[in-house]
Amino acid sequence: MDILAIRDHLIATVMRRIDTSLSTRAEALREFMDVTLPNIEKDASAEIAQHIPTLPVEIYKKWAEMFADRMLQTVKTDQLADMCDNTDESNATISLVYLMFMESERMEQQIAKDLAELGVKAGTTDEVGNFLGDYLRTALGARSQEQMQQPSQQSA
Repeated sequence: MDILAIRDHLIATVMRRIDTSLSTRAEALREFMDVTLPNIEKDASAEIAQHIPTLPVEIYKKWAEMFADRMLQTVKTDQLADMCDNTDESNATISLVYLMFMESERMEQQIAKDLAELGVKAGTTDEVGNFLGDYLRTALGARSQEQMQQPSQQSA
């Protein structure tokens, strides 16, 4: 397997894992808000989840390409070729390594940058998105403040 085929397989494997179902996306967002914002009512989290804009597939593809390029830089080609045998186990391994890559400090910065750029583009035309973004930032900020104050209250 040549380098281009390996790269294409890595990208395709990651992209197959991207769930494009709006219902499962809304469910995941509701669950996230229910966990991170426990004071929010379930009906409110369901309503908010419906209005959070989806990320374009292009941004996921960009991150998958960055992952594939990094793998090609850091892992021996013969090992990658073995990993690209298209078995369920190998594809699961690729997905796990991708998640680890996405959690790296480098990618956290890249994701923040990409999302900020996306927000700037969408922010000029999306009033609902702006409102929800402000609301979630305020709510998460308040929750963070509560958590920071709790240890000092408990020790007093």
